[in-house]
Amino acid sequence: MAKILAYVTGLILSIMVTFNGLLSSFTSTYLSNVIYHAIGLFFFGLLMLMLSRKTSKIKFRWIYLVPGFLGSLTIILNNVVLNAIGVTMMITFTLVGQVITSLMIDRWGLLGKESVKIHTKQWFGVGIMILGLAIMVL
Repeated sequence: MAKILAYVTGLILSIMVTFNGLLSSFTSTYLSNVIYHAIGLFFFGLLMLMLSRKTSKIKFRWIYLVPGFLGSLTIILNNVVLNAIGVTMMITFTLVGQVITSLMIDRWGLLGKESVKIHTKQWFGVGIMILGLAIMVL
């Protein structure tokens, strides 16, 4: 089930990037970023209100705000490059970057994650992805 949800996430990401690029062409890169984050805040704010339950108190750390910053930066960068290279190339570059970064996080246990053994077939898969990207660029 997790693999199916991961696939669906990829589908949603491609659609989101396309619409975000369209919106930024009518407004601006920064305004479209604000609009999309405002919509997300509204939607998930309502969802949290409907599904809220008491949670244990945890100590807040400022590092927990980094994903919000990175999400905004991702949308801005997507908008900047989308019209220049198209959705397919942008998603391909993004995927290769995500996979390589994820392998490093898993391998060395970065960002507070436990180290996970990386198998040769995973590196082979990354090599195939990079080869595919090189073919697409040429």
